[in-house]
Parts: sequence; structure tokens; C-alpha cells
Amino acid sequence: MGKHSIPIKRGRHPAKKTITKKQIRPRAAPKKPAEINTELSIARKIQAAMIPRRLPSVEGIDIASLYLPCNAVGGDLFDVVQISDDVLAFLIFDVTGHGVSSALISAMAKVCFSNHLRVVDSPRAVIERVNAEIIRDVAAEFFLTAFVGYLDLHDNKLTYSNAGHTYPIIYRKDTKEIVPLRTQGTFIGIFENGFYEEQSVYLYPGDWLVLFTDGLYRMYRGSDSHEARKLLEQDLIAKIDSSSPRILLDSIGTRCGLEGKPEDDITAIAVEVLTESRRNQMKVKLGFSLEAPVYLQFISYFEEMDKAAAAVLSSMDGFGYPDESIRKMKITLTELLVNAIHHGNGKDFTKKVIMGHIVDKEKTVVSILDEGNGFNPKRIPDPTLPENLIKDCGRGLYIVGHYADKVEFNEKGNRVTVTKYHSAV
Repeated sequence: MGKHSIPIKRGRHPAKKTITKKQIRPRAAPKKPAEINTELSIARKIQAAMIPRRLPSVEGIDIASLYLPCNAVGGDLFDVVQISDDVLAFLIFDVTGHGVSSALISAMAKVCFSNHLRVVDSPRAVIERVNAEIIRDVAAEFFLTAFVGYLDLHDNKLTYSNAGHTYPIIYRKDTKEIVPLRTQGTFIGIFENGFYEEQSVYLYPGDWLVLFTDGLYRMYRGSDSHEARKLLEQDLIAKIDSSSPRILLDSIGTRCGLEGKPEDDITAIAVEVLTESRRNQMKVKLGFSLEAPVYLQFISYFEEMDKAAAAVLSSMDGFGYPDESIRKMKITLTELLVNAIHHGNGKDFTKKVIMGHIVDKEKTVVSILDEGNGFNPKRIPDPTLPENLIKDCGRGLYIVGHYADKVEFNEKGNRVTVTKYHSAV
């Protein structure tokens, strides 16, 4: 060993690591056809589980749906959710691509939509929230189009937002025209600050709402999607008047079956409005015309009476009714609402008292309807007679008869309408 030699200790290179056999990841072997079929079968089951088995049953509305999957697993899904007694939510969307990944993302998106549909009352807000979750949790190569609409059955008002989806239509029975439901909106899963517009439209008896995905275009052999769209709308106009939603969608399914397995998923929802809005139905039940500008209120509890009466009294004050007229109307409404809740509905607070009023410069008209069996007002004893002085019944109606200028009952006896003229005190 030389004079200036330095002993070198042999050892492992600091950068070198010992790799065991367990740490070596073997290259994945190509999947066998049986494995692929199994995965596709699982994906189809997942997607099928997301299809609504039953649609909401709502008086005055007829709803049907169609879902025809193609050979490959796709990303189409839909839902119809009854948010409350008066609100239905409609959802239809389409994830890009086919296969297991699209099906799984579609299932995840369905859960996202379902969660938000029930907690916010704005289609735009629902789409904005789902967009934020998709961007956060899903790879950038996947995005989806969607349409969300809320139908308020109280006045048949449809509020909707479209995120780049194939635009649904409204068919107007009276004019036999198609109204496209277009709004400005970016795809979901592309931009963090996506822009989504919200609009509203009213539906009338005989009108239809039809939602679908672009797979439906494949049934119409146009030169492009615009031509296919035109042919589709012509077909709908020709069939709707003589169909129900179920018959219409069944005819589409039959046509698809004759042409073989679809190249893309075909998804559709058809809705027919059978009756007037619940608001208009209530107006008729209260004895008003459909055109009358009636202000409606719904009351179940005694504690709600003052607020309901205040809406009438403030309108009377705005039209300059004498203070004495307003005072008498307050007493009149208190007596009638107490009777409706206590005697009419039997203090069953699950039932409602409906009150509608019109106030103008000439007169105030208030109609009150309960859910009870009614009564015969002619059989109410006169509380001023000596034999009835100690009886409780009849005093309220006696006061009403003297404070209102006109008192009218319906034949059943569960509705009373009172009128107070502006000039009378």
C-alpha cells in the first residue's frame, strides 16, 4: 500500500437499493375475453341500478320514460324526482364515450345530481355544484352534458338550465308548434367557472315536455344531426296528438328494435300536462274564474291566521278602504278561519284551508275552502233567540253576516265567500 494511499471500505452504492422479488411489479397480462365480458356485465348492472324503476305518480301529469342501451356500455342516465307535493325535478345527462369508465362516471354523476336536486331549488345551482364535484374528482378527459328542470305544479312553471345537452322541446297542443328549450351553458367537467343560464316557461293543458339524448338522432337518417333533428321533430308532431307518453315512447322503442341494436344509448322522457295548474284548479274550487288575479294562501294552523288575514287587510288599506271596513273584515276573516280549521277540518292539521282573495277599488272578495264534509248553514241556530243564548254555535256566522256585505256558501257547505264593498262601512 503506498505512502499516500487511503484505505477504501467496500460497500453498497448509496444510490443503489436492494430490490426484492416482491417489489417487482409484473407486467399485466392481456385480459381474456371472459374477463372483459365479466367487467362489462358488472358495469351494465351498475348502470341499470341507476335507472328509476318507478316514476312519480302525480295527478294531472302523465310521465313515461325510455332507456335502450347500445351494445357497449354507455353514459346516458335520467331521473324524475318528486321534490315535494308541488315540485317535480327532471334530469337527463350523457357522459362522453362508452365502456366501463363512462358507466362508472355516469353512476357517480347520478349520485351527485340526486344529492343536490333535493337541497336547492335552482337548476343552475344544481349544475354548478355538480360541475365543481366532477372537476374535483374525475379525470379531465371525461365530461358530460346535462339538462335539469323543475316543474312547479302550483302554476305549471318549468324552470330549467341546459349544460350543453341536446335541447329538449315543449310541444304546444293549441298551436302545434315546437318550442326548443335552449339556454347558454358549458359542458360539465370542463371549466371550473362554467357559465349556466336559467330560464322559465309555463305549460298548459295538452302541452308536452320531451327530453332525450342524441342517441335518438341515430334513428333518423338525416345527412347530419341538424337534419336528423328536423326529422325527429316532424315525427313527434305527427304522433303526439294521437298518443300518450307511454304509447309515443313505445313506438320509438319498436322502431329502434326493427333497426337492430342502437349504435348509441337511447334515453328519453315524455311528459304530458293533462289538467290546469294546481293554482288554476284552486281558483275554480274557490269560485273564481281562471283569469281572475286571485292571491292564494294555504293555512293549517291557528297561528297562521293573522298572517293570512294581514295580506287581505294591507291590500284594502292600499286601496283606501275606510278603517272601519278593514276592522270588520279582520273580525270576519278570524271567525271564518277559526271555523274552517276547528269545525271544517276538525283540527286535523294535516289538512289545509285554502283562502283566495281579490281586492280592487270597488270591492274585496275573499273565499275560504276547507277539506271537511261541509254543513248546511240554514240549520245553524239563531244565537239571538232566547233558547240559543247559552249555545256556542252560530255566533261567528251571525257576526260575519252583519259585518260582510255579502255571504255565500257552496252547495256542499265547505266553502264560504264574503264580499265587502269599498263604499260601505
